[in-house]
Amino acid sequence: MAKHATRCGKSIGRCCRSVERRRRGWTDAPPIRYAGPMSDALNALFHPFAKGLLPRPQPGRGVFLRAEGPLDPDWRNALLCEQSFKPAHEALRRDGCTVVPTFEGDGYDLGLCLLTKHKTETLANLGRAWAALRPGGVLVCAGGNDVGAGSIERALKTAIDGVSSLSKSHCKVFWAERGDTIPPALAAWAEAGQMQQGTETGCWSRPGLYNWNKVDAGSALLVEHLPADLTGRVADLGAGWGYLSLALLARAPKIASLDLFEAEWHAVEAARANLAHSSASARLGFHWHDVAAGLPTAAFDWVVMNPPFHQGKATDIDLGRAFITNAAAALAPGGRLLFVANRQLPYEPVVAAHFRRQTTLAETGLYKVIEARI
Repeated sequence: MAKHATRCGKSIGRCCRSVERRRRGWTDAPPIRYAGPMSDALNALFHPFAKGLLPRPQPGRGVFLRAEGPLDPDWRNALLCEQSFKPAHEALRRDGCTVVPTFEGDGYDLGLCLLTKHKTETLANLGRAWAALRPGGVLVCAGGNDVGAGSIERALKTAIDGVSSLSKSHCKVFWAERGDTIPPALAAWAEAGQMQQGTETGCWSRPGLYNWNKVDAGSALLVEHLPADLTGRVADLGAGWGYLSLALLARAPKIASLDLFEAEWHAVEAARANLAHSSASARLGFHWHDVAAGLPTAAFDWVVMNPPFHQGKATDIDLGRAFITNAAAALAPGGRLLFVANRQLPYEPVVAAHFRRQTTLAETGLYKVIEARI
């Protein structure tokens, strides 16, 4: 039997859906086209839109947590992107997106959320995105199976009704429409992800940060070998929530200035809170900055660091090498670098290429502490 059609040529069902979309403020979108490669998770996130199951919002009516690109021009116009990791933040900004490290607001038609490997952080983002929607707005989430997307989907289905889902490219994408109220579970998730004092450290931090509620064993070893003559201008690279800086201020009262460089905005805010009540006289500087992108030249007498060696789940030795190379450029003549690293990482050649002398101060089965002099 032939489909019934309206005068516009659409089937009655399609026409009714179009009317409903316009009533809600949605647009009937053309086929989605993207420039450049997309991650599997981002591809999965947009899969319901590509299949016509969900429409795209009008300009400025969507918010995207843990955003990444590439995004086509229509999506760039539709979304406020939240990305607190500086390299990813800058990539979105260069692509023409409206991007902030953290957002506040509500009344959005659409909330997008990419999942992370940190469950508490991911659930908090779902709770925040849900609260940012108007009643009738839609939350869409996606992530790889290897970051526990199935577990997050089950948690959401336990908390609310009406969750739909698809699988694509070893990822899950799931979505739901917000009602008039915020379920208690989602409100609790959002609260659990806020900055808080760790039960183990007593320091301000938040879920999702590296070792957010414990002291890294390598950093603890480095603190044991901080020299008594540490003075002058000091930089803490990859400072995290401020553990090394707290130790520096406690052990080296002659430090004139201490500058913290950290790529994660939330970690910078936690470090600022942790150092706020320090009695040290050193001038403090907090920099939301990608160390791998470079540092001020000849600005410091000492650099102290526990350089990262992961990008996502993969080991990235080049990231640590970039830290060492840029630390050398940032040191004044006679300056010294003190750092800890996993014992098996071959950083000695890059140290030798940029420093006159290096000494291994300590070595355990897992870590090594190296001092190098310009």
